[in-house]
Amino acid sequence: MIIKLEKGVEDLKIGIIGSRKELLIEVLAQENINYVVVEQIDDIDDTFDIVFGTGIYQLIKEPYLSLPAYGMVFFHETPLPEGKGNSPIQWTVFNKRPNLTVTAFKATESMDAGAILYQYNIPLSSSDALEILDKKRNIGIKKCFEGILEELKQGYIVLRTQTGQDSISAKRTLEDSGLDPNETLLSLWDKIRVCNNEEFPAFFKLNRKKIIIRYKVEDLL
Repeated sequence: MIIKLEKGVEDLKIGIIGSRKELLIEVLAQENINYVVVEQIDDIDDTFDIVFGTGIYQLIKEPYLSLPAYGMVFFHETPLPEGKGNSPIQWTVFNKRPNLTVTAFKATESMDAGAILYQYNIPLSSSDALEILDKKRNIGIKKCFEGILEELKQGYIVLRTQTGQDSISAKRTLEDSGLDPNETLLSLWDKIRVCNNEEFPAFFKLNRKKIIIRYKVEDLL
């Protein structure tokens, strides 16, 4: 579905929300497009034309979703409808996907279920560890947002129905960083490289002790 805007992008009241909102602000600043930072969901009202959010870890309910004229748009790092839910970067690696796909979708009361506005793919390497994966995620969000803004500048929003195999990814816990010491390093690498060395480092258990493993990826000279 194509929605024609009733005003130019420069006249839209655009809201920005979420823990990674600085990524969106950076793009808007480069484009010289005005925006309003939304600190709390309760701050959204019907004066907004559209609200963009990234780093949103809760389901937003009505009436907030419908208050902006063109709704709320969130970003998720999988090719929706595949990989709805938690830990999208980690599950992208575990599912052996060649790309990290950032999807911008219209938020609904259901998890990651709204129509797609835009998708952007970033190729992955088998040596990409969490720090690099996070940087690629940030690049993907900004590129995806840039694509949406280009359409807004042309005076429309395109809503594309989600198609394909639907799946929901489970939330990871600290115990998911545990390794089987009987497996080879290469077979364990995917589990190791998505671990955060400080907050949830990889580990294995031996003689009633927890052995913590921290890693670093360096280029060969």
